[in-house]
Amino acid sequence: MKILFIQILIIFSFSINSFADSIKFSKKEKDFIDSNPVIKVAMMPDFTPFTYYINTTPVGFEHDLLKIISQKTGLVFEKKIDKWTNIYTSFKNKEVDMISSISYKKYREPFTTFTSSYYDIPIMIFVRDSFGEYNGIKSLKGKKVGVLKDVFYVKELEKLETMNLVYYDNYAELTKDLVFGKIDALIQNLTNINYLIKKNLYSNLKLASELTLPNTKKEDLRFGVQPEKPLLSSIIQKALTSITSKEKESLVNKWIGSIKEYKGGHIELNKEEKAYLNTTIIKYCINPDGLPFEGLNEEGNHSGMSSDYYDLFEQILSAKFELVKTKNWNESITYIKEHKCDMLALGMETPERRKYLNFTSNYLEVPLVVATRVDVPFINNILDLEGENIGIVKGDAFVKILRQKYPSLNLIEVTNIKEGLDKVKDGELFGYIDTLASIGYEFQQKYFGELKIAGKISENLKLSIAIVKENHLLLDILQKTVNNITNEMHREIFTKWIPIKYQKGIDYTLVWKISIAAILLIILVIYWNRKIIQANNLLKQAQKDIQEKNKELERLAITDKLTNLYNRRKLDELLHNELNRYERFGHTFGIAILDIDHFKKVNDSFGHQEGDKVLVEISNILRTHIRKTDFVGRFGGEEFVIICPESQENGVYNLMENIRKDIEKHDFKKIEKITTSFGIAILKENDTIESLLKKADEALYEAKKLGRNRVVVSSK
Repeated sequence: MKILFIQILIIFSFSINSFADSIKFSKKEKDFIDSNPVIKVAMMPDFTPFTYYINTTPVGFEHDLLKIISQKTGLVFEKKIDKWTNIYTSFKNKEVDMISSISYKKYREPFTTFTSSYYDIPIMIFVRDSFGEYNGIKSLKGKKVGVLKDVFYVKELEKLETMNLVYYDNYAELTKDLVFGKIDALIQNLTNINYLIKKNLYSNLKLASELTLPNTKKEDLRFGVQPEKPLLSSIIQKALTSITSKEKESLVNKWIGSIKEYKGGHIELNKEEKAYLNTTIIKYCINPDGLPFEGLNEEGNHSGMSSDYYDLFEQILSAKFELVKTKNWNESITYIKEHKCDMLALGMETPERRKYLNFTSNYLEVPLVVATRVDVPFINNILDLEGENIGIVKGDAFVKILRQKYPSLNLIEVTNIKEGLDKVKDGELFGYIDTLASIGYEFQQKYFGELKIAGKISENLKLSIAIVKENHLLLDILQKTVNNITNEMHREIFTKWIPIKYQKGIDYTLVWKISIAAILLIILVIYWNRKIIQANNLLKQAQKDIQEKNKELERLAITDKLTNLYNRRKLDELLHNELNRYERFGHTFGIAILDIDHFKKVNDSFGHQEGDKVLVEISNILRTHIRKTDFVGRFGGEEFVIICPESQENGVYNLMENIRKDIEKHDFKKIEKITTSFGIAILKENDTIESLLKKADEALYEAKKLGRNRVVVSSK
């Protein structure tokens, strides 16, 4: 027994000290750990996703990083969590041993020993939508620009002396003041501001550009250690150096990759689930005639409540969904049986459907009602419908349920809700059963004064997400999503599409007790109904006109007025979209900048009107020569930019060479000949939008230098 106890003691001793064996600490370092087991470290409360709070618990990348360092060294970290200005002052006053999230600057060296960087993040410039076109940091001249007090690049900004800097001690107030116009722009790291935008649903902010200063490119996150404690600095640095790529990858996946930030909280995905979303386009089917729940609008696009839910799924999961169009609900059910689509956002669970589908828990519940003509008495019980022809959509989950529960009902299956309500209006059916939401929505569009909701049926429609039986991984992902959709989100979607409510409690037996007054009232109601129908028709036409005007305004906002190509703002958006696709899927792309040779001579010799005609004709040539997947826009003056997604160097070069030749051959009437020069750049690792445009611009400059009328590809 004594021997066994000694063996256990040895094993226990080994487990406690095994961290020291994996890192070679000097004797002085080991002595320091023994005599200084608790280290005070200052951290921020609002630096998402590195250090922040969920409820009252501090969490984030840096907290997990400190756990790893603690395991590797035996040090215990006592955390002081406060806003940046306070912890920065505490560190300078030597009230704590360490500080996290500090970036290297030479002026900090007297009071800081820096570790190596454990993560680098880009610094961005955010502005409001109304800011106008952003053309580099010169656009901030004379503007009020918000920055965090004591942020590491603030001295460089102050040296510029071009902007009015406004100092803040927390990120929330900084972002809020930009939203409400107290400042014109803010400068801060991307992850933190994106989190605040999503958390607070700010909708009027946009990303202007990445900040680049002579001595600042990224925010390099490091631990800072008091210079008087070189042994502590050495121990922390050795621990950071010993962190394996697998450990680092796990941290990044957890806090920066696989946890999706959105207004409802967090969804944590494992590696398999993350890999599935990153590599899979999820195909889904809908009921094309099921508005307001779901349907296809006049343009053939997905509309309705499920469209908003899919937008929410994409936001929460950063997933890609693709609609598989069908003719009707019955065909959608057939498609999902044949695996032509992976899921339905809105489906009711039934024993029959469980044979080929899995369901998440239900997240939407709506009552069933019956619609009749206005001259029919109100329905107190579903059995009041016995002996009558009652319509219901073919393939609806309730067809089988109602037939089994109420065999005396004569249910007539119809193709869709419009057919059902039309047959009720024309007298072919006594009533039609569907959800309150669907019937209420149709009543707003049509049937006003002709049909009514005559009663409520005891059954409710309970809707879940339905996934093909074999795809358990997608089921798990979507169940996590359903668990994290808040009541506020459901209410927001529901009230958007169902502004009317079923109202109960009127005693219609009183109608029989009213004589002449009732007749006069009915005549008055019919008269006003006709007036309201006329007013509704005028209102619908006005709404249609407004929608058309809004569409035209949206088009003008992204279109160059002269050439009808995309403008600079839209090109910037498209470039960022392609960069995001590259970062997620690894799909590279190329860009070309085209410049008209000697265009100033055209304006000087023939006038600006002829110059404008040349720009329009070249725009038409570009529009007809690019591929369907390419984008083209006017960058400014006589410069155009062509974006070629998923393209390699040879493909982009050949396309531009063909365009160049066709422009050279084109008859510009008064002007004998026009030629163009092209600069091409292909996105490579570590490229930004700015660096890619710079490479293409340098290639264009080389083309002009070599004699113009040629295509040059950047070698960088």
